[in-house]
Amino acid sequence: MTSWCRTILINVTMVSVALAPLTGFAEPAALPPLSLSVLLEEARKANPEIRAARARWDAAQQRVPLATGLPAPRIGIELEEIPRGTLKVDQATTIFSLLQTLPFPGKLSLRHRVALKEAQEAAAMFKQTEWEVLTQVKAAYNDLFLLDRQREIAEERTRWARPSAAAARARYATGAAPQRDALQAEAELLTLANDLAVLHHRRDAAAAHLNHLLDREGHAATAAPGPIPLAPVPGDPETLMAQALTQQPALLAAQFAAERAEAAWRLSKRELWPDFETMLALRNPAMGPIGPWDLSLALALPFWFWTKQRYGVKVAVADQASAAAAYQAMRRGVERQIHEHWHEASAAYGSAALAQDRLIPLARQAVASAMAAYEGGRGSFTDMTAALQALAQRQDDYYRQVVSVEQHVAMLEQAVGVSLRGGQS
Repeated sequence: MTSWCRTILINVTMVSVALAPLTGFAEPAALPPLSLSVLLEEARKANPEIRAARARWDAAQQRVPLATGLPAPRIGIELEEIPRGTLKVDQATTIFSLLQTLPFPGKLSLRHRVALKEAQEAAAMFKQTEWEVLTQVKAAYNDLFLLDRQREIAEERTRWARPSAAAARARYATGAAPQRDALQAEAELLTLANDLAVLHHRRDAAAAHLNHLLDREGHAATAAPGPIPLAPVPGDPETLMAQALTQQPALLAAQFAAERAEAAWRLSKRELWPDFETMLALRNPAMGPIGPWDLSLALALPFWFWTKQRYGVKVAVADQASAAAAYQAMRRGVERQIHEHWHEASAAYGSAALAQDRLIPLARQAVASAMAAYEGGRGSFTDMTAALQALAQRQDDYYRQVVSVEQHVAMLEQAVGVSLRGGQS
């Protein structure tokens, strides 16, 4: 090897060593791979949004018994026939009274039904909040997976590029290749080093987002996700829609809201009927518990119904129509989401399968052929660089499609309200 070649190779080595700190991530040491199922379970327990929704559900459950209780009774004391012009209450007739309001038959049961539907609606909204958070956790997990795979691709390109750059400089030193090959090789190494540095920052951002969802410190160490195999899209739109009608939380919440509105409408009509008031009075308690008793019964008439109760009925009718329309809109929205995400996931699966089975192996063969041709003095550096870039692009596309499949499946799970990947929800 000539002195020029040795000098060039030494320079290439020095450049590679200088770039080495930029070509890797500062990963946490000795951390086991992330498990998606473990992360989801942690989110259920720790995420503040889920805990707040669970507390709202608990509060709604406690309001159900409140709706079935009678109005509070009233206990009173009355002094009759106080001597005129005096305050001799000891000469007055003492009357103890107990007054209880009794709602018109059917009102209490309807109030109970309204409160029960509100509790069921709160339960469904809790599950919907849970699904939304879990879907975000899955998205963050998939983002980390993709960023780690992109790092591996960039590192593999670097491993290919370093000997290629050495060969380009050696050939330039001997006059067998133009200077632009050596310059292009150095630019390729610098670009790859910068790409790795950018991926490092993006991974830190994705890890911070995942930590936020788990109520951890943003800078907490985050290990690499486990492998995500390419898996077919489960089910079909019709089957998934049938499941959603009985399982999807937001759809169930809209259904419970419609049922609550109907019960409220029936209750508003019952408010046009009078309530009963009963009063039991004991006169002159000095005579003992067998003294004279008074029993009275009164009606609380909705006398001002033309300015109060009848408008309550109109409000309830409008609420009922609104809730029914909202349920129909929610149902159509769920149907749209199922069709959209199922077809998007299916398209991504087909693209990923093609890349895995055919395109990536062909791209690897093209790289090997271009490398051998260039090192043997038969090919150009541009052809070799193009082959390396094509392989990296095929690999990047494959992982993007794998992640796209899982992202759309996660959205499908949220739209249906059931787990479609066993052990991940």
